[in-house]
Amino acid sequence: MKFLELFNKVARAIRPAHHDYADITVMNEPIGNSGLDSMDGLMIGIYMAEIYGIPEEIAKEMQPKTVQDYLDFINKHKTKDPKGSADDIVSGVNW
Repeated sequence: MKFLELFNKVARAIRPAHHDYADITVMNEPIGNSGLDSMDGLMIGIYMAEIYGIPEEIAKEMQPKTVQDYLDFINKHKTKDPKGSADDIVSGVNW
């Protein structure tokens, strides 16, 4: 599973259906370019923290500007690696 694929799946899952979202295709693209706002970024961080087993008190420190920032933070603090496809992983999150 590619991190960018998982990121886009999570972004689509948290984004209200009436808002546009353009998949991010490069890791260093600012997340705002995709139509996500700061609340969306926070929600993505919360769910990514759950997926990767990052404790809430550490996850609160996440302040990414790009998908690469999310990945760097996750790699530094994760306690588990998700298994399966991006669809399987997203469907296993307690939304």
